[in-house]
Amino acid sequence: MNNLNNVKAELLANPGVRLAYDAQAPEFELARELIAARTQAGLTQGDVAARMGTTQSVVARIESDRGKPSM
Repeated sequence: MNNLNNVKAELLANPGVRLAYDAQAPEFELARELIAARTQAGLTQGDVAARMGTTQSVVARIESDRGKPSM
């Protein structure tokens, strides 16, 4: 049975997949930075959401890169 690292390595051996994966690196880095800043400040996703005037689920989507914030 393949573990996640083996599956990832197998997929990234495909040049097209590697290119798409690498193109998303800045977005993943931004999400990591947001999470680090929030946790360093001692805030929950709910705390951040309240300050933003939105919901916790919106913050979760932003942090997981499943949603793009809108103005």
